[in-house]
Amino acid sequence: MRAIVPRVLALIALLALLAGCQTRSQESPAASAPGAELLVTEDFGAAVLLERRVPPDQSVLRALRGATDVETGYGGGFVVEMLGRRSDAAGRRDWFFYVDGVLTDRGAADVDLGAGQKTWWDYRDWSGFADAWAVVGQWPAPFAVPGGLREVSADQPLAGELRRAGAVVAAARRPWRVAIGSHGDLLARDPAWRRATANPARAGMTAWIDAGEIVVLGPTGARPLAGARAVAVAVPTGAIPQSGVLMAVAGLDEEAASAAARRIAADPAVLSHRFAVVFDADGAPIAAGGRGRP
Repeated sequence: MRAIVPRVLALIALLALLAGCQTRSQESPAASAPGAELLVTEDFGAAVLLERRVPPDQSVLRALRGATDVETGYGGGFVVEMLGRRSDAAGRRDWFFYVDGVLTDRGAADVDLGAGQKTWWDYRDWSGFADAWAVVGQWPAPFAVPGGLREVSADQPLAGELRRAGAVVAAARRPWRVAIGSHGDLLARDPAWRRATANPARAGMTAWIDAGEIVVLGPTGARPLAGARAVAVAVPTGAIPQSGVLMAVAGLDEEAASAAARRIAADPAVLSHRFAVVFDADGAPIAAGGRGRP
């Protein structure tokens, strides 16, 4: 009997390991069929590791496992390793994931992925940096979402872009909103912007305005950026990002903010795969939050 017990324990350990490393092969949906989007990147979106359409109506974790080998931990709901990148507490690097532009508050096994939704996994350094609660890189989410049930407020020209994407745009300020203007203007009219810029790290900002300069978080830390005149960044409007998000297109002056907003409206791809984007006076993107180069 004593000889059997270690064997049983070893078998249980092996089964647990296999469950953590489980992979399921899934074909991408046909172009005409409903699907969801899966993106996997490294270092604040600087390098794309995997991008594909996945079947909807399953958990985020199952969709991920259908696309690549995954090792999980902490009961199977959290990713420990995939695509050759492993959680590293000593090196302070880990996997984080967003659904429709918002950092999730649950494990990937407990988050469902519906048709039209977007999930983004990023492997990055978290040392000295609070969680980036929301990102601009899945625009027009989190403001225009599948089903069009979320009521938002937005300034022009991005209000028109959100309507065309299916969002319900209201006149009065809503928890989900897009504000465009000078830094001073947004400080005066939006409490979420005041809170965020008072403590950028707590708000999870990778680019912000401070003392008349635009500061960008890069691989070697946060520094003012010469030539920067406007920033597009997303922050929570309440205690948690799931209750509302502000995307601010804020400039050192009104003209810079307007130029950046016009560029986003004309070319939404300038936001894709980016946590935050910094623009020059003419609306050209010159840096991305967390990684430096745009």
